[in-house]
Amino acid sequence: MIRLAFFLFVGPLCASEEVLLRRVHAHLLIDDPISALQEAAYLVAEYPDSRLAGSALIEALSSGKKEEEALAAWHALSAKHPDLILDRSVLEEMAWGVLKRGLDSTQNGVRLAAMIGTYLTHDVMAVAILQKMMRDSNAVLRSVAMQMAASYKDAPLKDEITKLFEEEKVWIVRLEAIKAAGALQIRSLAPKLKKIVESDRSTYEERQYAIEALLNMYENISLEEFKKLAASNRAGIRHLACSLAAHFEIAEVADEVLAMTRDAHPDVRIAALNALGLYYRRRIALPEAKEVLEPRLKDPNPSVAITAAWAALLIDPSFPSSIFEKWLNDPLAENRRLAAAALSATGSQGIEISLQALKENRDPYVRVNLALGLLGQRVSTELCCDCIYDFIQNEKKLWMWDTRFNPLFQVLSPSGVRHVDHIPNYPEAVDQMTRLNLVSLLAVLEDVRAKEALKSFLQKRTWGITGVAAATLLKEGDESSLEIVRECLQDADPNVRLQACLVLAMMGQDASVLSALQGAYGEADHERKLHILEALGRIGTETSFSFLIGVLKEPFPILRVAAAAALVQCVNR
Repeated sequence: MIRLAFFLFVGPLCASEEVLLRRVHAHLLIDDPISALQEAAYLVAEYPDSRLAGSALIEALSSGKKEEEALAAWHALSAKHPDLILDRSVLEEMAWGVLKRGLDSTQNGVRLAAMIGTYLTHDVMAVAILQKMMRDSNAVLRSVAMQMAASYKDAPLKDEITKLFEEEKVWIVRLEAIKAAGALQIRSLAPKLKKIVESDRSTYEERQYAIEALLNMYENISLEEFKKLAASNRAGIRHLACSLAAHFEIAEVADEVLAMTRDAHPDVRIAALNALGLYYRRRIALPEAKEVLEPRLKDPNPSVAITAAWAALLIDPSFPSSIFEKWLNDPLAENRRLAAAALSATGSQGIEISLQALKENRDPYVRVNLALGLLGQRVSTELCCDCIYDFIQNEKKLWMWDTRFNPLFQVLSPSGVRHVDHIPNYPEAVDQMTRLNLVSLLAVLEDVRAKEALKSFLQKRTWGITGVAAATLLKEGDESSLEIVRECLQDADPNVRLQACLVLAMMGQDASVLSALQGAYGEADHERKLHILEALGRIGTETSFSFLIGVLKEPFPILRVAAAAALVQCVNR
């Protein structure tokens, strides 16, 4: 009788709690956080010791973007239920509450941080948020949102990109719309991309990105369509025709491509020579190829002449070395560097000329571009490594990879990168990632100075290694690079140790550096704290739950947003 009375008494209460829980979740499902919070508050009042009721309240507070109250409720509930720290569902809801509130901030920096954090979660919830941010009043945020949307490939994001492509007036956002259209293969935009290519008012960047986008979209091209493009009175369209001919290796249009090496516009001549060097040199007789190239080797435009020299050396190594020697010693520095990069792109055909120029030329940028090409052939590796190491140690200018003169030739050059609003110290960031390429190359080649070069890089206090930079350093996936970084964990300089931890976390997802990262957080400056939080998210283990919840108390909204993004990543691993 006592047991029956107990069940008669308890049963209705359990059913009532279940019903109330369902009501809370129903309101959350239809995105009604106000009603959900009212129901949750009543539920907790009725069942103050219930973990389920307390969790429902945290969810409702988070959905209503009341991050401080949600965090306070979590701490109160976890005092009663210590294992709440392992409840991934509650932690995720609380973290998303922080991110969503950050997206509503009046500060552009906080909204940007929240959007980046949302993107890094790779969660389905990010789709609606990115769509919203592509409508933001700030052009920089729209631009960044579009870059991120291009990797999600969801239909609502494609629709938003299409709308921005057609309506956007701000140049930096238009560029991202063009790139996104190609990355997502939005074929409905192909006619508009062609108009960008053919317009005299399009900038170089717009035209180049539009051509790349169209190349991504085309699955094939008919001879009729090609001939129509090749006969266009617009240089941009003829340029596109050459790029398509090489991309699809259309043997039947060799005559048209060769004819365009004589085009009035230098960009078209370069594109036609690129197609000749990449493919058509194997489809035509040597005398005919030489006849086509002879006038182009004397072209008044240096970029055309250098491209012709590249194609000539690929076609017939017996071409006199003077075709490159002239440009490697040209009075204009950018011509010398372009020639060095073009010569490097000839592969084994240019080894002899490259070696001679590497020993004799005094321009450090010419020498390092030649060394990079020779290393690709694994020729004179010791000499080339010496050249690269000396360049890293002695060249103090900012650097970049330059493909403006010909997209086939990646030229290591003094930086001409301009500042970008949404990326702090952007020219310096590009410089550091370029330097990382060279340091990584030394590591891959097992040069004994790679560690010293890496340490020198890590000691730079103006730059915190981000996930992108770490990926650049270790993009070859070579374990020797990671081992060199691990050796830096024992360095006497705490800055070097921290930077090494960041690289191992972001690229190697090495959980062994967790305690070091968390220990460094308290003394780190604001920027380093952001990098540490990003690194914890990349590692993504439940060991970080408690630490990240602690960071949610930070007074700075950007740090709270970064911690929330890291928490979502940890929860979903």
